[in-house]
Amino acid sequence: MSSPKKSVERVEPVWPVVDVKQVDRLDVCPQGEVCFSLVRRADGWGVVQHGWNGTLEADPEKVETLLNVLKQDKAFRCLGSVEGGSVAEYGLEKPRVRIDVGGGHEQTVVVGSRNPSGEGFYALNSKAKNSLFLIDKDFVSRCEFPAEHYYNLFLLPGQPDSVQSVSLGHGGSVSWTLIRRKGSFQFSFPAPLSGKTASDGDVDLFLHSLLEVPAKGLVVHGPGADSKLAVNIEISMPGNKVQTLEVFEPDGEDGLYTARSSSQSGFFVLSKEHFEQLDKQAFAMQQRNVVSVATGKLGSVKVVQGNQTFIGVKSDKSWINFEDKKPLLGIDMSLWRLNELKFEAEPVATLSESSEKVMDLDLLDENGARVVKVSFFSDPELPTGQCWLSLGDGSGYYPVSDKLLEDLQGQIPLRK
Repeated sequence: MSSPKKSVERVEPVWPVVDVKQVDRLDVCPQGEVCFSLVRRADGWGVVQHGWNGTLEADPEKVETLLNVLKQDKAFRCLGSVEGGSVAEYGLEKPRVRIDVGGGHEQTVVVGSRNPSGEGFYALNSKAKNSLFLIDKDFVSRCEFPAEHYYNLFLLPGQPDSVQSVSLGHGGSVSWTLIRRKGSFQFSFPAPLSGKTASDGDVDLFLHSLLEVPAKGLVVHGPGADSKLAVNIEISMPGNKVQTLEVFEPDGEDGLYTARSSSQSGFFVLSKEHFEQLDKQAFAMQQRNVVSVATGKLGSVKVVQGNQTFIGVKSDKSWINFEDKKPLLGIDMSLWRLNELKFEAEPVATLSESSEKVMDLDLLDENGARVVKVSFFSDPELPTGQCWLSLGDGSGYYPVSDKLLEDLQGQIPLRK
């Protein structure tokens, strides 16, 4: 008896992946774009390219995305061996993208043209010499970005929760300073606001615009010699790390602002809308809520408008009309909006003769004791859309939006 011959299997070359832990440099040449390098540094990654002085800060997440692509096997199969002049047949003479990996793991990846079926792209890998591969389209789409794609466009580094203090000035001076104390920010400057609590919502929005909203782009050259400094910002992080940002008035008619950051070698370009999110006066950062009421503890509301009086009573967590016991909708929402109402300018001690009382709103607890009384006044001298609000406690008259007053007048069933 004769034993069958054992077949000999030919092992195809496998697409070599990159050991990203050993990579300290990536030289990238996308087709039609200027070549650039991504260089690993002790504190992250930098972008090196012709025409720029120094190394630009790179977005670490975008570099990480590129590294993740290089360390994955994105090849469908090996198509055989390719040598000499035949590389032009596959678009490898003028590659779509070329990446040279440097460091402890040197490797070169060259991507050519798309194959006729559109399934993928032809590619070479220096670790599998002369072997022609067909790689996934996803590999190419995530690797052929120009240098601009890797720029770190965030104005300052860090997370909002890590900011210990923030100062803002205009024209180089300091307009206000906030210091984090027990989780909230308080004013330490200017003196009249020292110790007062800042508005959590406005601080959150400001820090979001400063740390989490990217600029439109980076440019080599800064503002012109005649450009005026519009806003200067300084933040401190744990370990007394200080970062600064200076924003200059627009030079041209495009309305774009130029900014210089302590964390980036180039100059940021900001839109007008982005600048306005940063250009905040101390007044805008104050805690400007006039009323703070625990609405869940209220038992009734009393409204007086002219010679008419209306009483609403809470019954089983809902509101009803005291007279006819009909349900009242939207009272809880109106009370929430009252707590959220902010004054639009500093309060005044007295009102002008042109003002006129429109409504008194008494908020009472379950035992009928007054929690707070709010009075609304109209005044033609106020800007359109505003009215006066007073608590009757001597704190003054606050200019506020008249939208809540209008809604209450439509909501409360007073007699016509």
